[in-house]
Order: sequence, then structure tokens, then C-alpha cells
Amino acid sequence: MKTIKIIGLLILTSLFSCKSVPSSYSAEVSFVAKEEQGTITVRSNGFGKNEKEAIKDAQKNAFNVLLFKGLPGTEINVPLVSNEYEAKNSHKDYFDNLFENGGLFKYLMVNSSESVPVKVKGGYSTSLVLKINYNSLRKDLEQNGVIRKFGL
Repeated sequence: MKTIKIIGLLILTSLFSCKSVPSSYSAEVSFVAKEEQGTITVRSNGFGKNEKEAIKDAQKNAFNVLLFKGLPGTEINVPLVSNEYEAKNSHKDYFDNLFENGGLFKYLMVNSSESVPVKVKGGYSTSLVLKINYNSLRKDLEQNGVIRKFGL
């Protein structure tokens, strides 16, 4: 009986001490449609301390997944960039411009909010539908030496 109480106490302690902290990006990105060659429409969720940051996080998540994880069941089922750590270190200026200075907007064809940012514990959460021109993104990655040209 004493052992059960101790185990129960340990479980309760571990549950209350765990704190959910959003990662730098999540895989909360899903395929919506492919309307024309070289584009993809995805739904991406984001989280931030305010509404604007939640929207920016959803946009970043979509690009991070396409660049570094790939999206199964689509033409981009493998990542555009094979080694995230190496690429972000070797091409820091490129990725800073893409994610921090609004460079990703060159590749967004549609940026519509599926839901108004909602207040949740710790900030705001939102879901966006984004149409991304991944052909242009791939060409830019090639021209800037981030990835090799296709077929080489």
C-alpha cells in the first residue's frame, strides 16, 4: 500500500512539474491542395505571445516543414534542404532574411487566416491556409548555394 502511494505521488509530481513549451517549429502543417504546378496549399498552426506573433509562427512553421522535414503525400515528400543544422550555420544570412526579415513573403501567393487568433494559455494560437510557390523557393535556394541544382 505504501508503494502505491509513493508511485502515485511521483506520477502526480511529474505531471504538475511538466510545462509545455512550444518548440522552435512544429510539424502542425498539413496538405490542403495542389492547384497548379510548382505550388502547394497547406494549413499551418502557430503560437505566439500576441496575435501577430502567432500568425508569423504559423508562416514560419509552414516553411520550416517544407524546407527541413518535407510533407508526406505531396511532391515535397522529402525536405528541400537535407541538413537543417548545417544549412542554417553555413547560410545564416539567407535564413535570417527568409524568416526574420520577411523574405518568405516572396513565395506566399495566398495567406489567409482560417481562424482568428484565439487566446490560449500562454498566448495566442491560430491556423492559416498558405499557398506557397515552392518552385521559386527551390530556385532561390539553388541560386544562393543552399542546395544543389536538381539533377546535379
